[in-house]
Amino acid sequence: MAYSESRSESVSSKGQESKVSYLISISGKKSYGHELETVPLPEKKIYTTWPDMIRHWPKTTLCIVSNEFCERFSYYGMRTVLTFYLLNVLKFTDSQSTIFFNGFTVLCYTTPLLGSIVADGYIGKFWTIFSVSILYAIGQVVLALASIKNYQSSVHPWMDLSGLLIIAFGTGGIKPCVSAFGGDQFELGQERMLSLFFSMFYFSINAGSMISTFISPIFRSQPCLGQDSCYPMAFGIPAILMIVATLVFMGGSFWYKKNPPKDNVFGEVSRLMFGAVGNKMKKGSTPKEHWLLHYLTTHDCALDAKCLELQAEKRNKKLCQKKKFIDDVRSLLRVLVMFLPVPMFWALYDQQGSVWLLQAIQMDCRLSDSLLLLPDQMQTLNAVLILAFIPLFQVIIYPVAAKCVRLTPLRKMVTGGLLASLAFLITGFVQLQVNTTLPNLPGKGQCSISFWNQFNNDFKTCQIIVTDPNGDKRTINQSMALHENKDDKAGVFKLFQTKSPNQKSTSDWTLTFKIAYAGNCGDPTKLQNTAVITAKSKKVIYVGVGPFGYYQNTANTDKPTDGTGEFSMGIVANLDDHYAGNFAMCRSDASDYDRAHPCNPRHPADFYFWETDYNDGTDDREGNSTVVGSGSLVTTYKQKSVKPGKWELYYLLNTPKDINRQTYNKTATLVQYTNFNLTRFEQGGVFIYALSGPRDSPYITELQIVQNNRVSILWQIPQIVVITAAEILFSITGYEFAYSQSAPSMKALVQALWLLTTAAGDTIIVIITILNLFENMAVEFFVYAAAMFVVIAIFALLSIFYYTYNYYTTDEDDDEYGVDDMEEEVAEIEDHNPRYSIDNKAFNSDEADCLDVRF
Repeated sequence: MAYSESRSESVSSKGQESKVSYLISISGKKSYGHELETVPLPEKKIYTTWPDMIRHWPKTTLCIVSNEFCERFSYYGMRTVLTFYLLNVLKFTDSQSTIFFNGFTVLCYTTPLLGSIVADGYIGKFWTIFSVSILYAIGQVVLALASIKNYQSSVHPWMDLSGLLIIAFGTGGIKPCVSAFGGDQFELGQERMLSLFFSMFYFSINAGSMISTFISPIFRSQPCLGQDSCYPMAFGIPAILMIVATLVFMGGSFWYKKNPPKDNVFGEVSRLMFGAVGNKMKKGSTPKEHWLLHYLTTHDCALDAKCLELQAEKRNKKLCQKKKFIDDVRSLLRVLVMFLPVPMFWALYDQQGSVWLLQAIQMDCRLSDSLLLLPDQMQTLNAVLILAFIPLFQVIIYPVAAKCVRLTPLRKMVTGGLLASLAFLITGFVQLQVNTTLPNLPGKGQCSISFWNQFNNDFKTCQIIVTDPNGDKRTINQSMALHENKDDKAGVFKLFQTKSPNQKSTSDWTLTFKIAYAGNCGDPTKLQNTAVITAKSKKVIYVGVGPFGYYQNTANTDKPTDGTGEFSMGIVANLDDHYAGNFAMCRSDASDYDRAHPCNPRHPADFYFWETDYNDGTDDREGNSTVVGSGSLVTTYKQKSVKPGKWELYYLLNTPKDINRQTYNKTATLVQYTNFNLTRFEQGGVFIYALSGPRDSPYITELQIVQNNRVSILWQIPQIVVITAAEILFSITGYEFAYSQSAPSMKALVQALWLLTTAAGDTIIVIITILNLFENMAVEFFVYAAAMFVVIAIFALLSIFYYTYNYYTTDEDDDEYGVDDMEEEVAEIEDHNPRYSIDNKAFNSDEADCLDVRF
């Protein structure tokens, strides 16, 4: 809260007694004005009791609060599931999703500067909010309509990105206007009501955020419109809420107080700065106390409309509006210096919706076999903790801490910055554990090779012994394969590791492995004793060995990113009749399961398919491999995400899913059972199932390429708790500090610039992601933690030199406008009132008398 105090004293000036009224303002400077006559102010009733406040409450503010709730629900509901949409519908990579998500945030927090310019300088707050709300709703509708189409549609990604661009401009126009417009509805004497309004307003923001971040993931996780997920609902509900927000806001249009637009402060500040720099650079310019004062070199009050207007209003021809405005800009520059560490804080904080979400995908989201905590629902915890922490800090933590140390805004911000650094330190250690479940991917010029024993039940005792060119030997039992073993204390991997003869090249190279057999493996004359393998840079190769000979394929090591507890499954068909048709996985624990018709394509969560010709030429087959020894072809099918549960694998004898016609019902879906079923509730694993032998009774073996997620998602709770506490200390305190330290004419601009720091922070994320500096997410988190620590240490040093807290009043009419003949009055008042020389004690143990500031 800004502190102000008005006084009136009699002081002697030049032998005459004159009454001087002044205001203590936050800059440590006072505002003076000679009273030529005493004009009694009209009495305004101050409403403090609940009945009075309810009776006189501006009812239009309820429309504004409701509008803000709907708008925040719309924004956060869409934003919460946006990363998953980029990953799973637009098929962006992890890095591309991070870039587009945080790039979208950059736009959302850059456009408020444009919104404030339009509102303050041209059409006013009301028309700005109304017009951009319509724009905002259009953007949400465009995005929702685009999400109806499947990922192969030509509307992607241009229609989605167009919707996001429109939304960014819409929310940017609303952000700097709506809270100020609500404050405009209150009058003098309603200060207590105004304070309650801002509490209601802030509560509506966090209530909308909390509810939407919890239920939007539920919407998108439900199957609809023939798809396994329902982004049309996840985006459509926010779109409807944005339309409601616009209608609710317009409901009070006839009763709002609509203050006319004022000057474009941003433009005026820019002109002042450019004018000052231009005059300073002129040859022969004399040094000034501050470089901004050079503007006055060419300034003539007689030619300045604002100066003339002020002189006429105050009846004093010595007043200069630009002198006061220069002081205001100087206060703005002092505040902006303290903004320097803020972008780094946002660079950490805003990773909750992108990089932290990618971390959550790699974690175990199961609370039980039947209950999942969706990765994007973890963002709800932040909104809940904000609502809980604000009163906790104000009522308990701050008062208790004040008994031990002297609290100041800058000390709170430094503590918050250190907590943000700590949050990422915790995140890094969590990621180190998560990394133990991730594949150890080979680097440039390196390749990992897995051998897979696919001898069938006729050869139950058959073992294969594989020896690489270096003499390294592995023994593999029936139905087993080489896989990563990160539980081994020595950190040894069972996969064969090989390097290219030319490490600078990414070309393929060949290796010859020796294969020996133990036990009953059939006719030795038909078995392959060597395997010539083509190694590929940065790839994992698997080699299937059986009575048929051997074949090789490249493994897809990507974990599923759908965010509803899936594992990833691929199929390899090496059947005697060379079947290369469709397959389906059908849920056997579905509520409508029917043995006669076990597969229901109209329930996407219960039906996963691999089809060969659908959706205008789409083919789920990745290719064919030649079997060395028999010359037959092995058909490889792409990896698909499958939700946890009980499943059965079927040959799919027709094509029930196609965008060009209605999906078949279960009675029209023709299937043949492979006699293979599995039950899996673990998530995050990557599996390949190989079918060999006769089609009627195939022999099926399993290869797990990537381990299951083992680290519980609940381990993200500590980092979320710490980053939320950092937000309370750094973000909320920092914004209040910046707002209170800026002159009244600068407050709207400071609000827009504060939002701009979020854009700067997300730009840092985008740049680092584009540069691709880190392959290990844990290292990236540790670097962010170190960077935040360094930045906050520099901020602490800057804080030492922030000597004076400034107490500005919001009553601009009483401010000083450059009167040059009052220096003696100023000196005398300061002599009588030494306690208003307010020094910064933020990093000084001296507890001398001072006015402590608590924000």
